[in-house]
Amino acid sequence: MLREKIALILLRKSGDPRLHEITITAVEVSSDLRRAKIFYLSRARAAEMQLTHKALLKATGFIKQELAQEHILRIMPELSFQIDESWQRGERVADLLRQLHQDEPPSNDSQGSS
Repeated sequence: MLREKIALILLRKSGDPRLHEITITAVEVSSDLRRAKIFYLSRARAAEMQLTHKALLKATGFIKQELAQEHILRIMPELSFQIDESWQRGERVADLLRQLHQDEPPSNDSQGSS
């Protein structure tokens, strides 16, 4: 639910267009509810990623204020934003698997044929 609320705040209530390009992929809340890691992807080019991250950090207070108005949390956690790199690791694994498949010799289907 926290992931959805943050995504809607960025999309609908943020005045910074860079934040409209962000997709919240996951939220990990600590067991004591005092810290939340928010993972995100951005459609910004690599050169603009740092500016997008800075804009997100600058908007943290605004995001917390909007979340507080929603009354969904008993305790407001400290929010930390991190770029979600899991898709990059997944792409790397997929590339390696494709390379392995291309490097395999053709299968010999003549076994069992007389």
